[in-house]
Amino acid sequence: MPNENSKYALLPVYLVLDTSFSMQDEDGRFEAALSFLPKLLSAMTDSASLSDKIRVEVITFDEDARVSLALGGLNEVEEWIIRNKKNPIIPDGDATYYGKAFEKLASQIQVGIRQIQSEKVGEYGYKAYRPVVFFITDGEPNDEQNTRNKAFDKLTNQNFEYRPNIICVGVGEAKHDDLVIYGAGRYNSPTGSYITGNDKLVIVPKDGALPSQALSAIVPTLVASIVQSFGNAALMGDVSGVPDLFGPQDDIFDEIDWGDDE
Repeated sequence: MPNENSKYALLPVYLVLDTSFSMQDEDGRFEAALSFLPKLLSAMTDSASLSDKIRVEVITFDEDARVSLALGGLNEVEEWIIRNKKNPIIPDGDATYYGKAFEKLASQIQVGIRQIQSEKVGEYGYKAYRPVVFFITDGEPNDEQNTRNKAFDKLTNQNFEYRPNIICVGVGEAKHDDLVIYGAGRYNSPTGSYITGNDKLVIVPKDGALPSQALSAIVPTLVASIVQSFGNAALMGDVSGVPDLFGPQDDIFDEIDWGDDE
């Protein structure tokens, strides 16, 4: 339950990375996925209003799922990036089990929310924004559909108060139609309510675009939305219920500038 005496909110961000063998492809898809976090860190560090309001966790998955970076602030993220440069994650998993990722994510979000609510600013505790998940994968899952669907339903069920916004980012051979059922959130939903199968939260590169272009293009729009959301909360002077980063009319992902690969 949210702390109703809280005036402040933190945003938990979960980066969920496919580490199956196919992510080793020569187009640099896994390197692009790993580079997303440093780019996001850099953009958030440049914004004074965000540096102490973000918590990040990294989960990797293949035939199993594991926590690579426990939920922490930007200092912990920076340390993880340095460690990973010295001893990089290798995508060598035998299979791609979405269900394992969804199960791990659901349990870790509950742990993370409790952690956030235990933090204090003076006499006030924190609430948590609805978590934002970046689910980055290059293809179809290999696990049983029924098992996968049960895990996803548990993660996004209306009874789960902190069910996350899920932004699916396809790289490599990933197809929009394969990922569309896993996009989730209020963003641009017809009714303004949280929905699954939200195609506005599925991002697959245009033909010819490299994975790094897709992931780099997301960062400016995401950070701008975070800044605006925190600014709105500050103007209100309070944050009630479970604050949500993405309102139904944001339109921040409608026009991605693919630019040139860096």
